[in-house]
Amino acid sequence: MKVAFYQPYLAMWRIQFLSRFIGEADHDVVIYDGGFSGKNDVKSVSNNSVNFPVRKLRSWSPVLSYRGQRYPFYFSPGLFFSLLKDRPDVVVTEGEINFINNISIFIYCRMFQKKYVWWSLGKVRTRKKNILNRLLDPVVDFLLHRSSCVMARTTWAKRYYVTVKSVPDCKVIVAPNSMDEKLARSEVDEQLVCDLRGSVVGHVILYVGALTANKRPKDLIDAFSILIRKPEYSGCELWLVGDGPEKKVLIDTARQLGLDNKIKFFGKVFKGVGSYFAAADVVVVPGLGGLVINHAMIFGKPVISRLADGTELDLIVDGETGFLLNDYEATSMANAIGTALLPVNLERMSINARAKVDNYWNIETMMSRVNQCIEYSN
Repeated sequence: MKVAFYQPYLAMWRIQFLSRFIGEADHDVVIYDGGFSGKNDVKSVSNNSVNFPVRKLRSWSPVLSYRGQRYPFYFSPGLFFSLLKDRPDVVVTEGEINFINNISIFIYCRMFQKKYVWWSLGKVRTRKKNILNRLLDPVVDFLLHRSSCVMARTTWAKRYYVTVKSVPDCKVIVAPNSMDEKLARSEVDEQLVCDLRGSVVGHVILYVGALTANKRPKDLIDAFSILIRKPEYSGCELWLVGDGPEKKVLIDTARQLGLDNKIKFFGKVFKGVGSYFAAADVVVVPGLGGLVINHAMIFGKPVISRLADGTELDLIVDGETGFLLNDYEATSMANAIGTALLPVNLERMSINARAKVDNYWNIETMMSRVNQCIEYSN
């Protein structure tokens, strides 16, 4: 069977999966990249070598901003003709965000009696509905309900499709959005881990992600400033790995709080970021996120998370693998971090976090579920 994957933005974490899938699956696989990324984007295929052929399509992808929310419109005019040329039996495509290209995929599949899989996280949980959604939802829903299978990235996404969008339960399969845990662990530089921990006398609290407003890293600094006032946590450090427009504000905030010697900014780290997870004790997700939770637990790190993309509901068992925060109070976050760092909790939660990945949310499960969706479609 020939299977095509269309990605408007072919990111490195997706490349990890596709590399494994192409090498192990019993299918003829075609990869289309919509090319939506900056020239210097280290997270995309544009600046990374891959061990499989990728067909990069010319795309026109404007980004519309409306009422403080950004809406990318991905469009690859040549996609339909590429499908005509390659004639895949099943097309695996991104869902809602890719609705324009999904029109081309729908027409191809209808013309040649082929199938397509809708691959998505469901709904961005922090995004508010507006008139733009109401205008586009009928088109998106039409395409969604004509897919052969919905591949949800989280259990929350499956529940959304079944209860809100009325997709039959049997048609929605959860394929965990996972990194390759064995690859991630193999890339750790033990010397770097030792160097990072060298001068730290207490625990390390880690943030990994873009330094943007919707990720809310400043909230973590505020929580850390509360935590570190307690004598038992006075030796702790907060590490921020990432870059973005909020960086200067965050550095200034740390300085104003007198914590510039306790809060370290490492900038953007992509290759080798596993060493920072390995060196840390707990990971905090103060704003939007998802994959970082999986990444942290690969290294057995408990995660304290607010509302994210739904991944937190699958991976974080409150008090067992981390803590789920239901409010946006700095004190609540500080208390949760402090509780996780208690000796009576930290070792147990670390073991549980790693076991959650090893036994449940991993690349092997993802491979199996993706194959299940493809076979279901065929």
